[in-house]
Amino acid sequence: MRDVWHFRREETMQPFGRIGAIAAVLMSLVGMAAAAEVRVLGVDAVEQAARAAAADFARESGHRVIFTIAPPAVVMEKIAANEPHDAVIVAEPAMDQLDKDGIVNPESRVRLAKEGETTYEGGLMTDGSVPEAAREFVRYLASPDARPNWAAAKLLPLADH
Repeated sequence: MRDVWHFRREETMQPFGRIGAIAAVLMSLVGMAAAAEVRVLGVDAVEQAARAAAADFARESGHRVIFTIAPPAVVMEKIAANEPHDAVIVAEPAMDQLDKDGIVNPESRVRLAKEGETTYEGGLMTDGSVPEAAREFVRYLASPDARPNWAAAKLLPLADH
């Protein structure tokens, strides 16, 4: 009788083990689905700091940041050509224009850094495909965690508030 009980206990535990394995696979798939690719368009003056902050952000969030970096005039041309991006980093006057034209979500704008008289801001593109992940990245760029990256790039980090 003891052997029968031992067999039945193993028999009932096997489905639970399978359920646990299936649950682990599903949880990892959900985690992979939650990760996003954030497409960022930025001016070349912020490249070093933004890429370093993006690496830290990716490790912490699981999101991947893909950059298009260009001189300011080219950034504005890409925006005018409706190239798809989720976030943008430009000088404040350019951000003012993008805000006025309805291209950037005005509530998403954050001050990031300053170089001389130029202040750089980040914001969400109104037609971005991953707004929540992009919002997280822009907030990260303005966070205390990203400030050492701005300083290392010889830019004065700014707090948004």
